[in-house]
Amino acid sequence: MKENNYNKKINDNSDLQSLDWQIVCKEIKLKLGQDIYDSWIKKLKLVEEFQYYLVLSSPTRFIRDWVVSRYIDKILEIIKSYKYSISRIDFIIESELDDDHNRGVDKNQKIKKEAGTSNVSFIGDSLINYSRLDPNKNFENFIIGKSNNLAFQAAQKVCEQIAHYNPLFIYGGIGMGKTHLLNAIGLKMKENRKVIFISAERFMYHFIKSIRSNEMVKFKDFFRKTDLFIIDDIQFVIGKEAMQEEFFHTFNALIDRKAQIIISSDRAPINLIKVQERIKSRFSGGLVVDIQQSDFDLRLDILKNRIKEIKKIVF
Repeated sequence: MKENNYNKKINDNSDLQSLDWQIVCKEIKLKLGQDIYDSWIKKLKLVEEFQYYLVLSSPTRFIRDWVVSRYIDKILEIIKSYKYSISRIDFIIESELDDDHNRGVDKNQKIKKEAGTSNVSFIGDSLINYSRLDPNKNFENFIIGKSNNLAFQAAQKVCEQIAHYNPLFIYGGIGMGKTHLLNAIGLKMKENRKVIFISAERFMYHFIKSIRSNEMVKFKDFFRKTDLFIIDDIQFVIGKEAMQEEFFHTFNALIDRKAQIIISSDRAPINLIKVQERIKSRFSGGLVVDIQQSDFDLRLDILKNRIKEIKKIVF
């Protein structure tokens, strides 16, 4: 059991005391695991605490974006368990503050200004689009081989002519490059169109959250008014009937307005278990393409490319 003092969660006076970031970090490490904590969360620092939100610093924009896209909900949940009044987390970038300091800009004033206006990492009760687009996963650095050439060509075709294949369904095993291709499409299309790139798990999270908060209208408006809807790892909606029902109607609404839908999975539509037949039929209504196991030559090319990328970082 936790001690019967400040460290006890949600005690009567918790909102009157300052948040102990070290205690929060210990629980984040416990909930997310040592590897995730050491790689990402450990690099964050508590800069300032306000009545309803915190300001954290991150060494780089990349680390901030990674944390926001994958772990911020859990972090906020843990923070709220110690101080319920906190409903938002804002970030500042340390490297940018250092640059400003060298130019004579007051660091404290910049922190306060950015904390008051930044909404990049705003966490509230409203629905947020956590874009997981990674600038390092683009068409230019996707290594092409016999096993993935068809999927690559289909991905490029979608960017040239929206809704030509609708939906585009890409499937294959773990580590075959599905997410890389989806990301590359999103990067290319976001230049001129509204893009949503989301995992099936996060889509489900927002769905459940919207039901609980009675905000389904906002949920529907958010996901049905995009030009390009990319959903990764659709197999994770297996067996969740209410979620499948909503996804079915979202899918139809997007098709009706000629928005492009792109889906990835670890298996072909026909092999998805506990998924409604009408959804399988929709998935198969466009182009279904697989990424097969890479051969020796492709694996060698990928390895060479990785070595080249590492050399750029090191040297």
